[in-house]
Amino acid sequence: MMRAVMYRYHMIKIVLILLFSSLVTSFSYAEDFKDCQVVEVVSAGEKNSHVLLDCEIHVDARPSCALPNFVGFDNSTVEGKNYMSMVLTAFASGAKLRGFVDGLVCSPFQNNVALLNHLRMYK
Repeated sequence: MMRAVMYRYHMIKIVLILLFSSLVTSFSYAEDFKDCQVVEVVSAGEKNSHVLLDCEIHVDARPSCALPNFVGFDNSTVEGKNYMSMVLTAFASGAKLRGFVDGLVCSPFQNNVALLNHLRMYK
């Protein structure tokens, strides 16, 4: 009898831990910006690119140095070239963007723009 009670207690504890961890995981993957369209694309110099969005980056996600509706990236890297391709495609087609920014630092190329870390495009 005591074993059955202890078994049930441990199973309930495991289920609650799994439930809590799945909720925390789902909240941690909410985008820093979503449902955004591209208003303007700027490329200045060999590395500096930034994008004006028609939405704001969530205030808790962006660094304090960043404007609320700009993201920036290094357009000389493979990752940056992918971002530029996606941004230009979204600009031309009217597709929407969602993504993540570095919450600690601004772009080293534009000191008032959040540094882009992840980008998704969708219709």
